[in-house]
Amino acid sequence: MKTLFSIFSKHPRSTMMVAISWTILIFIGCSMPGSLLPPVQLFTHFDKVVHLSFFFIFFLLWNLSFSPSTKMALVLMAISVTYGFGIECYQLVYVKGRSFDVYDGLADSIGAGLGWLCIKLYR
Repeated sequence: MKTLFSIFSKHPRSTMMVAISWTILIFIGCSMPGSLLPPVQLFTHFDKVVHLSFFFIFFLLWNLSFSPSTKMALVLMAISVTYGFGIECYQLVYVKGRSFDVYDGLADSIGAGLGWLCIKLYR
């Protein structure tokens, strides 16, 4: 894991391109109508694990795109929470077959928080 961090840290511009792509992919995935989503339910609340994973990676990629600092991590955490809950609001209004789910937003926030913890442990 530490090697992966060092690779991404040494190439912040490339990492930022991956982060931008990941951000767009999250938006595209969350913009899919409910009827188009695959019925994958490996266990109860599997979708929350998906949300957590998406935002764990989201936070890691964005954090590794910038110089390490607590201030930047706090800003990225705020952006992560805002983006997660913003997508939930977007789904409520604009995406057929999808709704606002506070637990999805919480899973997004927890994923970002775990990303921050991972950064602190391995950087």
